Amino acid sequence: MPFGEPLHVVPVKPYASPYVSTDAGALSAALVLRPSAAVDRLPPIKGEPSPIADRAREQHDVFVGTLRDRGVHVREMEPVSESPTETLVADCAIVLPHGALIARPSQLERRSEVGAVERHLTELGIPIVGRIEAPGLLDATDVAIGTETVFIGVPRAGTGLRRRSNELGRKQLEAIVSQSGYRVVELAIANDVPRLRDVFSIVGAELAIAAPERVDLVAASGLRIVEVPRGEELAAGVLALGERRVIANLRFRESIALMRKAKIAVEAIDLWEFGKAGFGPFSLALAVKRG
Repeated sequence: MPFGEPLHVVPVKPYASPYVSTDAGALSAALVLRPSAAVDRLPPIKGEPSPIADRAREQHDVFVGTLRDRGVHVREMEPVSESPTETLVADCAIVLPHGALIARPSQLERRSEVGAVERHLTELGIPIVGRIEAPGLLDATDVAIGTETVFIGVPRAGTGLRRRSNELGRKQLEAIVSQSGYRVVELAIANDVPRLRDVFSIVGAELAIAAPERVDLVAASGLRIVEVPRGEELAAGVLALGERRVIANLRFRESIALMRKAKIAVEAIDLWEFGKAGFGPFSLALAVKRG
């Protein structure tokens, strides 16, 4: 392009409702944000070294390429703050059949990230159907959407408060999603599990992948559960591409074999720089259109 010639701006094509009815619907559009050098400041989980930013960017590029190769329209956001968490866009909102619910993360510094995600959703023509208001707290990846059911992570009895959501935030969530016909089911998770989606993912109409030692599954009795083994609990944090189709971190080889045995098609890619900090594929893309 000759110097000084104006860039051709492709108009944004808005999406039509219903947007996302279940986490297992065929993924056709998603928001992502490429990690900055700050990703190496993500605190690692116990026993792991800190993430390496250059590797994280390479792995994220492969992740985005995999989505596009599978027919997903990927809208890339520009960084706002270059914070370590900014690429974890799925924490910021939950897209429902008729619009988006804007989360209110427990980390104060993430509020600008939420604002950026909301602006992109609005540009895509997705209405905002609700917001978690203060003093409510809710990180969106504490929530999994099933068929007619929204699952939310809560603390196990006697383990105290969790730092990522509170009862006020969960009650606001229930009030909003009930308008779309969902019932809310609470799943108690271990206090050392930051987010429900680390250890529980919906991957089919009646199918979930879960780490039974980290999440109490009694309330999910209507689902068939593919259980990941001890030591690979974070393998449950997949991103569903559609019914029984997922992206998983290839580091979890035993769990991937179990998924495939259960007739789940697995795209296994290396995302371990994010895995070092406890984040799976689910955290790197906000689904804005499924089905």
